[in-house]
Amino acid sequence: MVTSEFANGRLTEVCLLPEDLDDWATALDRLAAGQPVHWMDDGKNPEIQIEPTGPFMSNGRTLNAIEVEVREMAASLTSVRVLVRQPDGWVDAQRLRLAQVRAAWPIQRG
Repeated sequence: MVTSEFANGRLTEVCLLPEDLDDWATALDRLAAGQPVHWMDDGKNPEIQIEPTGPFMSNGRTLNAIEVEVREMAASLTSVRVLVRQPDGWVDAQRLRLAQVRAAWPIQRG
């Protein structure tokens, strides 16, 4: 879900595969190193691009931020880009969520 004073969007159907989760783990490593990320850019789902923008000043405080762009080109031809404040520990929190998703992922038995 992306919400700002100007834009509001929600992805209702996303098909994630185990390799998408592996790609997200790699993306988190890149973000932790301050590198940009393009995730789910395979054409089957909306593409998510995340780019660290560096610290900026707000009300006398230094804040970290990321620029997030979601591009849904398959059905709606829509994209939205927002600047998101990145709190300390954000990448580690995302790694924890990823571990929780993997723990809950249904096991395929052949």
